[in-house]
Amino acid sequence: MMGIKSGYLALAGLLAAPSAWAVEYDFSGDIDVRAFGRLPAAGSYENGFEQRLRVQSDIRLQDGVSVHAGVNLINDTWRGDRSGDVDALQQSQPFTLGRDHRTVTLDYGYVQIPLGDWNLRAGRQIANWNFGITVADDRRDRIMILGPVAEGVTFLAGGDQRQKGTLDDRKDDGYLLFAGFVGNTNDWSWGALLGHYVGDDEKDNTGDYEGGRFYAPRDGTLVSPWAQGELGPVKVTTGAHYLGGGDAVYTNDTFAGFLRGGFELSDNFNLEAQYFFNIGGSLIESGFDTFSSLIHSSPRHDASATYVEALDMRGLGEVSREFSALDDQDIDRHLLAVRGTYSPRDNWQLKLAAGSVRYDGMAPNLGQTGDAPDRTEDVVFGDIQLHYDVTPSTSLWATYGYADTADLIDGRDSVDAVSLNLRTRF
Repeated sequence: MMGIKSGYLALAGLLAAPSAWAVEYDFSGDIDVRAFGRLPAAGSYENGFEQRLRVQSDIRLQDGVSVHAGVNLINDTWRGDRSGDVDALQQSQPFTLGRDHRTVTLDYGYVQIPLGDWNLRAGRQIANWNFGITVADDRRDRIMILGPVAEGVTFLAGGDQRQKGTLDDRKDDGYLLFAGFVGNTNDWSWGALLGHYVGDDEKDNTGDYEGGRFYAPRDGTLVSPWAQGELGPVKVTTGAHYLGGGDAVYTNDTFAGFLRGGFELSDNFNLEAQYFFNIGGSLIESGFDTFSSLIHSSPRHDASATYVEALDMRGLGEVSREFSALDDQDIDRHLLAVRGTYSPRDNWQLKLAAGSVRYDGMAPNLGQTGDAPDRTEDVVFGDIQLHYDVTPSTSLWATYGYADTADLIDGRDSVDAVSLNLRTRF
């Protein structure tokens, strides 16, 4: 067995025939091939192809224990004849940020153990919460317990290992402890989450700051509720997000949230409108659906090449004096957007969207100088998407996004991006 990489051993185990203990064995996966072209905030026009192949398995044993795992078989930007040269490839492409190219890697893997009506999960798990504001398709090293506490109501609690430096130094560790409820009441789905970030301070025995041990949201508190239901003919989706009380970053009170309404104007046309806000520089995930393919709409493990970082709506919040060298990004963001979806047939969808974002305060990652942090600027955007289900297993869709950035980005009147996407699920 010498010389065989651990990733390939994991793949062999995932695809191996189930043992005598297994009573159910499900295998699934997906493959994506995407082409993109983009004019980002800085640099010249960029274009390319990407592809990703993932497989998943779910195994349930006779005693009720189940094992769930997924791996990336390939996750790469096409580079022609040099695609196999792993060392020569950058780690900053949309699909592959922070992960190796052309190597088998663990996507997630955890065990679920039944405890009566409750379940205990341990391992690397997929995390989503609050329609992509708080968590968007992340992977968390987690221990969690969940179970029913009332009719239609589930309680969950657990902890995530969010940061780990060296094994012999607890001061560089970071954790998120959380508890919450999800439920369904009178045809309304809802959830509420309370979290607290845990980490040690970075001071040595003399009280001086030591670098390399910094955990940004240390001692911060997270509150994240959401709800979805119908008010008459209108489908309503709403969520809120609070983060504050930290003693390193997010020492101020930061608030974010959204309200979205959808209405079926006819059997084949749906109209949606939404308002989103971020007050004080709250930490917002990049996977929230703004109706624009340029602004957010890029979950962590389903990243999009059309995402433009310069239009980000998240913030760093205020920092303590101890870390005053960090930039204060006590920013506000406000978005208004509408989207129409026309479905002439069950397998066709045309989506048209438009909106405006007000950037009040520093816009992150733009390299602005002078009085830039005090600016208030507006960005108008438009978006077109065409979706087609070629077969029950295969979807094809194209996107084009545009944003007028003349008032926001120095030297760049506008940014845009186009993509063509193919996905097969099996």
